[in-house]
Amino acid sequence: MSSTVETPLYSTGRHVALRLKPGEEVLGTLQQFVVDHGIAACAIVSSVGSLTHAAIRYANQNDTTLHDGHFEICSLIGTLECAAPGEALNGAEASAAGGAHVHLSISDGAGRMIGGHMMRGCRVYTTLEIVLLVLDGLRFTREPCEASGYAELVIRNAAEGTENPNE
Repeated sequence: MSSTVETPLYSTGRHVALRLKPGEEVLGTLQQFVVDHGIAACAIVSSVGSLTHAAIRYANQNDTTLHDGHFEICSLIGTLECAAPGEALNGAEASAAGGAHVHLSISDGAGRMIGGHMMRGCRVYTTLEIVLLVLDGLRFTREPCEASGYAELVIRNAAEGTENPNE
């Protein structure tokens, strides 16, 4: 059974706090972290930091827009999982493990804000302090959704297999 509003699956959780240093690429580092630690489901619950490079895919657009400068991270939120190859999103190679659906809002020196899907290529300026909530007992996958036409989040009990991915 997958978790829906009608049939929610509950989980216990553990927090992990991380600091990314200047020059580190954000999304790839987070995806590799969840793969290296076998994290089947987690959410970004807090973040504060800055970027010198931002790679954002705006709403209803196919291409990534690159921004160079100095940006404050106003919001960084989303889900990450130790996905099988072919399930990775947000600009990762199709063979990459570590799925993600992450949104980013940043502001420039004049306070102008932009935001959208965080893509690979965002680089830390001074620091990125981030807290992840590891959702024990759950497993996230990205599977085709007929309604949206995209690979969307499916939430399952970690103990369940994937024999019926179209529940």
